[in-house]
Amino acid sequence: MFSRRTTDNTYLTDARRRIANMSPDKAREYSITVWAYGMRVAENPSAYLDDDLGEWDMALATLQAIRERLDTQSR
Repeated sequence: MFSRRTTDNTYLTDARRRIANMSPDKAREYSITVWAYGMRVAENPSAYLDDDLGEWDMALATLQAIRERLDTQSR
């Protein structure tokens, strides 16, 4: 659905660090929270588009890190 890749790997590195010690179930729960936060940003845009895009970049990086973690756990 979304194909926007972050140009700054800092978001992805931070996200990987945040979820490193989460159990698979906790990571799934967290992904729902992050997704809901992203929807809230989309529904209530700020006056500054760059801020909103930064929030989306962080959310997408977090979801990507969770997907990577769950993929490695299932193998």
